[in-house]
Amino acid sequence: MVRREVWSAEDNAMREEPGIPEMPERMNRPDVNAALRVSILSVLWTVVSSILAVMIGLRSHTTVLVAFGAVGSVDAIGSVTLTYHFLHGLRHDQLSQALENVSHRVVLIGLLLVGGSAAVSGIVRWATGEISGASNAGVTLAAVSFVVLLVLSGRKQQIARRIASSALRSDGQLSAVGAVLAAVTLAGTVVQRWLSWNWADAVATTALGAIAMWLAVSTWRSEQSI
Repeated sequence: MVRREVWSAEDNAMREEPGIPEMPERMNRPDVNAALRVSILSVLWTVVSSILAVMIGLRSHTTVLVAFGAVGSVDAIGSVTLTYHFLHGLRHDQLSQALENVSHRVVLIGLLLVGGSAAVSGIVRWATGEISGASNAGVTLAAVSFVVLLVLSGRKQQIARRIASSALRSDGQLSAVGAVLAAVTLAGTVVQRWLSWNWADAVATTALGAIAMWLAVSTWRSEQSI
């Protein structure tokens, strides 16, 4: 049986773009199914946890928790894009390079925007000297999110290597940023309650925002140089 060629004119043009790695010629359906499942799980988790994080963060005036919710919302958008990408690939028995590139850019742009917003909000918080403290609900959410996002991040990056998906790899890195931000929330709460370091929340948010922006820019540059 001859495999159908499903590359569109747009796909062919994107394949020729410098610095963009090509998708494999043959699609491994079990691996793409695994990528689809982890993307759907990521959407479900990040939507619920992001809504809760923003609500709790606004009530307790905890900027790092609000930033965590923002990272999660961008992660959800990226995962929705990837879900469509992998569904399209399974339907046509071939992953689309055009959808791969679009998904990757959505994730990287989102990571850059969230990083910038987190850094700015942290600086403003530090400058105004506003005091915040994560509630017990926020601490619990951060602890659970740390574990879940670490698992999702590892799974995404593992599958991304098998299907040569830069978009899924970057989405895994975005989940890792969320996991680190959850850890920062926990650490910030501990030092604030035990040591009364009221500036810890603002500094942690700023630092995480800077890391997220650096990750987005460095990933983009490294792939453009390929």
